Parts: sequence; structure tokens; C-alpha cells
Amino acid sequence: MKALRDYLQSHGELFFDVLELATCGFYLRPLLSQDGDDSQPPLFSQLCFSSLGHEVPEAERTSQVWLDLVHPEDRAAFNQLAGWGDNAELGNPTPVQYRLRRQDGSYRYTEEGGRRITLGDRQETFWLGVLHDVDERLRAKQELEASHQEIQTILDTIPTFVWIKDESHRILRVNRAAANATGMTPDEIEGRLTSDVYPEQGERFQASDRQLLQGNGPVRRVPETLENKNGDEYKMLIDKYSLPSLHDDEKRILVVGTDITEIEQTQLALASQETQFRNLFERSPLGSVLIDSNHQLQLINSRIEAMYQLSPTQDRPTQLIDLVPAEFHEKLTPPKDRFSLNLSANTQFEFETKRADGTTMRISLVTATIEIENQSMTLATFTDITERHRVAMDLESKQEELERSNEDLDRFAYIASHDLKAPLRGIMHLTEWIEEDMPPQIGQEVREHLKMLQAQVSRMDMLLNDLLAYARVTRQTDAVEWVDLNTALPELFAFMSPPPTMKLVMPAKMPSFSTARGPLEQIFRNLFGNSIKHAANSSQVIVTAETTSDSYHFTVRDNGPGIPESSQERIFGMFQTLESGKDRRGTGMGLHLVKRLVQVQGCDAWVESNNHQGASFHFTWPRENAVHSFEKCEAYAS
Repeated sequence: MKALRDYLQSHGELFFDVLELATCGFYLRPLLSQDGDDSQPPLFSQLCFSSLGHEVPEAERTSQVWLDLVHPEDRAAFNQLAGWGDNAELGNPTPVQYRLRRQDGSYRYTEEGGRRITLGDRQETFWLGVLHDVDERLRAKQELEASHQEIQTILDTIPTFVWIKDESHRILRVNRAAANATGMTPDEIEGRLTSDVYPEQGERFQASDRQLLQGNGPVRRVPETLENKNGDEYKMLIDKYSLPSLHDDEKRILVVGTDITEIEQTQLALASQETQFRNLFERSPLGSVLIDSNHQLQLINSRIEAMYQLSPTQDRPTQLIDLVPAEFHEKLTPPKDRFSLNLSANTQFEFETKRADGTTMRISLVTATIEIENQSMTLATFTDITERHRVAMDLESKQEELERSNEDLDRFAYIASHDLKAPLRGIMHLTEWIEEDMPPQIGQEVREHLKMLQAQVSRMDMLLNDLLAYARVTRQTDAVEWVDLNTALPELFAFMSPPPTMKLVMPAKMPSFSTARGPLEQIFRNLFGNSIKHAANSSQVIVTAETTSDSYHFTVRDNGPGIPESSQERIFGMFQTLESGKDRRGTGMGLHLVKRLVQVQGCDAWVESNNHQGASFHFTWPRENAVHSFEKCEAYAS
């Protein structure tokens, strides 16, 4: 070390340079000499340890203590310094930065620079390490980098395009949205000229940059079309602002671009829809107007003017009062808020008004609330129903007249048939008395004429009974009661006095439900009577029942002679029968009564038959409070 002191004394200028540069101290560490002696400990200035808040260790321990103060993550870089590691670099390495532990456990960034010193004759070599405190500078740099990254993160989350350029039009920073629009990465863009990134628009962009830098104020909302390297176009609005630089006198240019591609497409679509709406509005066969919240007509089609025979002028345009009486204006007021708009329902009403020529017409008006440019409006459509209303009133009048006529006919049939029965009973009694008092010598021909008279009286009595039944159809006041067809049908069939050989066959279970008993039993009596009368040789009359969602479907089938297809509709007419003359045994009212009774219930009756193979009479009946719901069941004989 004596040789070192001699060296420093002879190189005093170097010594003072070391003291001036070493803000955190310096040290001298012997390197291997020619004789291989490296046992001398390094020489540390007191400031090396005191600047960290440590006591200066003993000379023999300084090397190990110093290595322990180096941050574990930085020891690899530290060992690259000459003489500290096995792989120490030779020569004068560039300054290296590493962290040293303070006395309080925190770490300080230190930058070490140095040089090799070789003593002349003895060829002894030392490493002179000069230490600088760069902790504040590096931490400020880290904070700046973190701030830079935070700003970049914020810029990358902004959907608008952001560029920062210098005065030479070089792009210094770009956010992710702007980079994605070019089809390049931010690293590929930053550092390049504007004309390199946007060849087509570069010269125009640079001209506006120069205008901005000349102090003419910011450039605002300039429309531009950008194209990326894939050929895709972007519609933009460009804003430019001048920014002062924080580090030099050069100005910076902040460019903000708003992508209006979708907005422009939306505007075009809205304009197209508006054109379509106006075309449909004008070509509508109905009169249409658009009314705002102040009852002003915003739109009116030509059909309205033709309907009302109006001739508006610029000084006197068509107003709502010209179309709709004032008492209905409140119904045409659109809702004031969006919530009410969602709840509003279409309304319809009718009113009478006058045309321009003074004639009266009737209008049907339908309203719907719509939203146009964030404003609620009422779309009202007008239909001239003058003729339709007149026809409806005529029909209503004729319907009332027809109902009165039908009531008169029903009343006449009821009164006539009821009043005719009394003299008819008198005629029957007279024929019976004549027959009782007739002397034996009266000839057979007279007796046969008397029997024919009694038969005609009986037939007339049957006809009057059927007329009474028919007249009562529309006068039904039967209370709804419980009907169990399992017991009611056998009793009705037995009441009709069928031939001993004829049996009633029906399912094991028939419906039980609440209904008007009288009309239903009348239908079954008439159908049973029809089978007994026309199919006396049949061995059975079969009744079946099926259910649907809202009705019962009943069938009464016999094995009689059947009904020709040409007569299957006619037999349900009034006074219609397949028999004639002396063979006529009925009045022709039975099946007509069946049809009429089911029609009153809103149902229907019909027949199906193959000639000479019997007939199946079908009718439906409303289903209400049924106990049993069943499909078609097997029949049994009762």
C-alpha cells in the first residue's frame, strides 16, 4: 500500500478528481500482481459506509461486508466489475448500477465507475472504484416511466384515436385505437413520419400541422377518410392542439381523431328509413298525420286533404282543429316521458265532422305513439267510414225489424196452435160421439170415412203439438240442472214404447253434467221416435258419446232402411218427410225441431247414412260442468 500512497502523492491531480467525483466515497482494491500476491485488503473511504449509515468495519472484513451490502438481485452485475468476481471483466468497464443496503434496511441506488491503476516498476494493479448516489435520479426515472406507462394505459383505453407528434411531423406516441386502425402495432408506428404511415393523406396532415404551429389556433372537427394497410376506410373527425414540451423548446402536436364510421352509417340508415317512412306515409291509402305534444301537425299526407276537401295555403296551413273536434284533442296528446311511451296503448274512436263543402262524414281514427328524434309523437290514421256506418245502421235497423218479425211469428205460432187445440178437441169428441151413436145399419164406407176423419184430427193434433214445441224453442226458460244420461236415456227410450224386439244400446258410462234438461230430452225423444217409427224391424238403437275440448258429440244409430244422400239435408227442413200420402205417419217437424234446438245452443246436427244400411244421427251439445271426461266407450244393452 506504500507504493499506492507514493503513487497518489505523485498523482495529486488524480486524487483530487476522485474526491470530487466520489459523492458516496471511493475504494481501492488490489488486483493480482505478477508475483500472485492479492492478500492485501481493499482500502475504502469512510464515506462509502457512513453514507449508508454503517460503521466502518475492520480492514480485514471490509471486502466481505461490502459484498453483503449489495442487493442479492444485483450481485451478478456487481461481480462483473474488475476484481470482484471470478469472471471479472478486464479493462475499464462502463459504469454499473446496483443497490446497497442502508442501515435502516432500505436500499440506495449507487452507480460505480472506475479504472485500473498500474504502478510502474512493480507492476502492481489496483481497481479504483468511484461511487455516486443516483438513488433520487433513478427513482425519479422509474416514477416517470411508471407515469408514462399509466398515461399510455389511459390512452389505450380511450376509443378515440390519439397521436402525439413533434414539429418535424414525427409520431412520438400513439394509442392502441389509432394503431389498430392502421393495421400496425404502436412500436411499428412510433418514430415514423406521418407521411410514412398515411401516404395518401400525409401531405395534407402536415399542412394542417404547420398551420397549427404558426399559432392560428386549434384545428377542430376536420372530416377525413383514413385507410389502413388492409384497404379498410375509416370516417374520422380530426382535432389538433399545440402542446409545449416538458424537456425542450420544441412544441408537440396532439391529434385526436373520432371514428364516426358507424355514426355516419347509422345516419345514412336513418335517412334511408326516414325517406321510406315519408314515402309510405304519403302513399298510405289512409289519411295520416303526425302530431307533436303541442298539437301541431308535423306531417300530413295528401289523402287527408282529399278526404276533407282542404286547400291549405302557406299563410293558413292545415291545423288539428280542421280535422278533429276539440273535445278529442286530449286523446291525441303523446306521452311526455319514455316510461309512459312504453306503457301507452293504441286508441281508436269515431266522430262526425264536416268536409270543406259542408257535408257530414263519419271518421274512424286510430292513434299510435311513436318516437322520432327522441321526441314522442302521435301517429293518427283517418278512415272515412261514412258509407260503412250508413250500411251498418241500415243493417241494425233491419236486424231489429227482423227480430220483431220473428217474435211476432213465434207469438202467432204459439197463440194459433194453442187456440186451435180447443176446437180440434171438440171435433175429436164429436167424432167419438157420432161413432158411439151410429146405428148398425150405417154402411161400412161411412165408418171408414169417420175413421179417416179421426186420423186426420189426430195428425192435426200432432202437428199443433210440434208447432207449440217449435214456438217454445226460442222461449226456452229451462233452468240448468243436473242430468245423468246413464238413467235418463233408458227412461226416455222406455217412455217411447218401442217394439219388444228393439233394445237400447249405450256405453257403460255416459256423461253427467249440468245443462237445460228439457231441450236435451226433447232431442233424444225425437231421435228415438224417428228410429222406432222408421226402423221398427231394427233390433237395436245405439247411442254413443265422445268428448271434445268444448262440446259433446252424441250419435243415435239404427239399422233401418237408411236415407238417400240427396235427402239428407232436406229431412231437417220444416214439414219435410220421406213419406207421402197415406204412408205419411209424421208431421215432418221432429228432425227440424232437433236441428233448431241444437242451433239455439250454438251447435249443429246432421245425418250420415248408406242406403239400406241404417242411419246415424249426430248432434253436438255444449260441454260445461261434466263429471266424466272420456273418449268413445264400448256399448252395452239396457
